[in-house]
Amino acid sequence: MQSFRLTLANNGVVQGAHAIPTQSPSPVRYRPLIVALHGGGYDHQYFDALPGYSASLMSNALATPFVTIDRPSYGGTSSILPIPSGSDFTTESAIQLHRFILPKLWEEFGVPHGCTCIVLLCHSLGVMPGIAVAALHGDERTPDYPLGGIIASGMGNTQSQSAKDNPPQYPRVDDNHALCPTELKDAVMFKPGTYAPEMLEQTERLNAICPIPEIAGFVTQWMPVWKEKWAPAVKVPVMYSLVEDDPFFEATQEEVDNCVKAFTNSIRVEGSLIRGAPHCVELSYWAQGWYARCFGFALECAASFVVSG
Repeated sequence: MQSFRLTLANNGVVQGAHAIPTQSPSPVRYRPLIVALHGGGYDHQYFDALPGYSASLMSNALATPFVTIDRPSYGGTSSILPIPSGSDFTTESAIQLHRFILPKLWEEFGVPHGCTCIVLLCHSLGVMPGIAVAALHGDERTPDYPLGGIIASGMGNTQSQSAKDNPPQYPRVDDNHALCPTELKDAVMFKPGTYAPEMLEQTERLNAICPIPEIAGFVTQWMPVWKEKWAPAVKVPVMYSLVEDDPFFEATQEEVDNCVKAFTNSIRVEGSLIRGAPHCVELSYWAQGWYARCFGFALECAASFVVSG
């Protein structure tokens, strides 16, 4: 993928990478701009870890533009810290994405390449601002970008017992940031037999300093309220997925169904339980199969956005 760094309307910056297919004219009539939001402790490189596991393969195969960014307060994207009193990390992230980052990405990558809408692809803690953005967009009468759908994986509704018993206590880099030890990360994010050995060689490169307010706050500020505060405001199509035996969340078909049912005003919602895969499905042997499903759903969203209005 090709790196980029853009200045936003509020003088902040967003950093990331893109895969823009060069076929002209495009063989796909209605195509989305897929914008990927990484999970906690990663950055935009998560979706481009190794050539055989990159979202760029499916982007090129299906002539669909793909953008992966450092979320607010990660990597080279502007920080939203400190969080204002009375707010939380997810809310402030969503505001930054909705008001400044996504409009800029749409202007820079969506419009010039004939896309019909943005579809968000969110992993783990990136699901929180993704859903919140979709909720904010659903409340807008004249949004600054078209949103056609959201894909969510790796964020459940109920913490696993092991996660409750072992809350994250990563070494601090400063007062507001921490970094997960690579050995711990490999042990938690993968399961034996689910990944190529060379993927572990990328752990240090992919490991990113994470904002403590996000890591510390998602259990108390997101999980108790998301089904009532955020999900009902989402109107676009939703694809929700959990992996079996997720280390952080209870991951059963019943849990998937509970998450799906929260999106009471979405025009289309579907859910799935990926059996056998690790938490970081995009870094596993399931990567390209998962990406194929994501891009397929996003292409359907793009067509529906135009045809159904």
